[in-house]
Amino acid sequence: MRRTIAIVALSLLSLQPVLAQRLSKEFGVISKNEFDYKEYEQDPEAEAVVLFDIGNSVFFEANNGYDIRFTRTKRVKVLKRAGANQAEVSIPFYVDGFGKSEKIVSIEAYSYNLEPAPLSKKAIDQSSVYEEKINDRWRVKKFVIPDVKEGTILEYKYVLETPFHFNLPDWEFQDKIPTLYSEYTAKLIPFYEYVYLAQGISKFDFQESKPGNETRTFGSVTKAYGQNMGSGFEFKDMVHTYVMKNVPAFRDESYITSPDDYLAKIDFQLAKFHSPRGGTTNIISTWPELSKELLKNESFGKYIRSAEKSARKLLETEVSLAQGSDLEKSKQIVEYVKSSFSWNGYYSKYASKSPKEFLTQKTGNAADINLFLNAMLKAAGINAHPVILSTRNHGKIKADYPFGHFFNYVIVLVEVGDQAYLTDGTEALVAFNRLPPRCINEKGLVVKEDEVPWVDLYSSIQSMDSKLISLSLDPENLTAKALVTVQSTEFEALGYRNLFKDDTTKIRKNLTENGFSHISKVKTFNFKKTSSPYIMAYEGKAALEVIDNKLIVSPFLSYPIQENTLTQKTRSYPVDFIYPKKEQFVSRIDIPAGYKLIGVPEEFVVDDELAEISLKYAITEDNIIEISANYHLKKGVYVAEEYSRIKQYIDMIVKKFNEQLVFEKI
Repeated sequence: MRRTIAIVALSLLSLQPVLAQRLSKEFGVISKNEFDYKEYEQDPEAEAVVLFDIGNSVFFEANNGYDIRFTRTKRVKVLKRAGANQAEVSIPFYVDGFGKSEKIVSIEAYSYNLEPAPLSKKAIDQSSVYEEKINDRWRVKKFVIPDVKEGTILEYKYVLETPFHFNLPDWEFQDKIPTLYSEYTAKLIPFYEYVYLAQGISKFDFQESKPGNETRTFGSVTKAYGQNMGSGFEFKDMVHTYVMKNVPAFRDESYITSPDDYLAKIDFQLAKFHSPRGGTTNIISTWPELSKELLKNESFGKYIRSAEKSARKLLETEVSLAQGSDLEKSKQIVEYVKSSFSWNGYYSKYASKSPKEFLTQKTGNAADINLFLNAMLKAAGINAHPVILSTRNHGKIKADYPFGHFFNYVIVLVEVGDQAYLTDGTEALVAFNRLPPRCINEKGLVVKEDEVPWVDLYSSIQSMDSKLISLSLDPENLTAKALVTVQSTEFEALGYRNLFKDDTTKIRKNLTENGFSHISKVKTFNFKKTSSPYIMAYEGKAALEVIDNKLIVSPFLSYPIQENTLTQKTRSYPVDFIYPKKEQFVSRIDIPAGYKLIGVPEEFVVDDELAEISLKYAITEDNIIEISANYHLKKGVYVAEEYSRIKQYIDMIVKKFNEQLVFEKI
């Protein structure tokens, strides 16, 4: 799929294609040929197929104005047993945090099976629909359609109403399974003008814009002698329809930012508001205007200014700043915030509470913490600015289009002399001038009054994971005593710190789950020294294998990559590892008395601009085999054209690093 982005104003254009209508698209009307549909020819491996997915947005009168009603109808045929997961449905909806919310006003869902004959139809139990909180701004309704199995047809329909005109529902034409037919219709009234951003779409199968059939009124319309004598006026909706057919499945492979960056979809942005009483307000701003609006916002710029007053008191009463450089003071303030306040796990670019509430509760979302950190740095006389960004799971920013909803997170830029440092106060286990992996997503916007600087959010710093293994073989008991030291840096160290929390009980449990027994002497070093390598050391026993009276040993145990998750033959989007990575294995194995080494992995070296991979071994005079292997992925992100080589290299790592030593009795 070639990634294509286009931005188009919704205007009056008319196309007259003829659409093939093989399947009924009426909710609840199921035809026999849908049950006969056994396989999607273009993708025989597909576990299910979307027969149709139809969305419709329309403005309706509400609260002396207009709200938007969005209706979605979707039907799926389950082709294989694994496709039964299509029965799990999630419907997200938005809340603004100030009392207004989108509402899901109705849900219908059914499964259809041919057995028992003639047709079995089961509806969801409405009491089984439940709600979950995603973050401060988003909730989700969830339900599971009953009796779904191979051969089932399932369908659901829901209606969502929203008072947020900026949030005209977008539409994804592509799914994780193939889609036969996807249609979206937006019926727009003349007061709200939108533009749309089309991604991954070179051409629609059908696109049309035309006036609706129904005449609507605004205000009082009184006709006399063919003239309107009232204060209102008549208008018609402008109906925009977009259709795509036979859309391939999006294979959600590993090592991507977010599927939203690559799915074929259409996204809407409110551009202008035309008041019925006259006058036009431009909604789409420029980047400088967006920055100014943020700096005026109660939960952003005004929050920082208000928080500075509280921060000054903290600096006077609780924080004794060192008499050092601004860099040392910055590190001290960042460390204070990280150790004094806890992140509640929610992403946001807006503070959710006042500075006073934040100081009392000592917890908040990412903006509560980082905007307060920004204020505290400024209160100390240090130049600091908020940086808004989109986290990896939220998708990439399109820098050509100043859409505020692209951003969902904020960090802090600290300027000391001619050096700039990016920092995040939410993560105590991340060093001062490092960001959590979720923030490594191309670029961020520095929010300043009179300029629009962008900062790169790539990571070029290599992360390392090194494992030193010593094995003493016991052929009689088919075990090997293992002494292991794991040393890691940067993001690799952060992964271990977050996984184990420096809890040796968790480390022991993990080792047990990975085949170790008789675990002892578990130690860790540098857990809180986030700028230093994190080290774990332990002893244990691993099982050996005997095949045809030969002793089989995995020199690196189960530590190397066991499976290549890059499975597609080709790929049209980048492979994103987030950061360059180096992993090293060194194993020293005592050759047991009465045995000789008869099988060893073949040595090799690969070294080019993309990666370095090697495996070497030697036998010492004291009958010890030393075998080492390492790989270095030199980039954090590889472009699509480099995919086949990277896939080949990871295949090589999986195969070569898991090869075994073979010992035979003398």
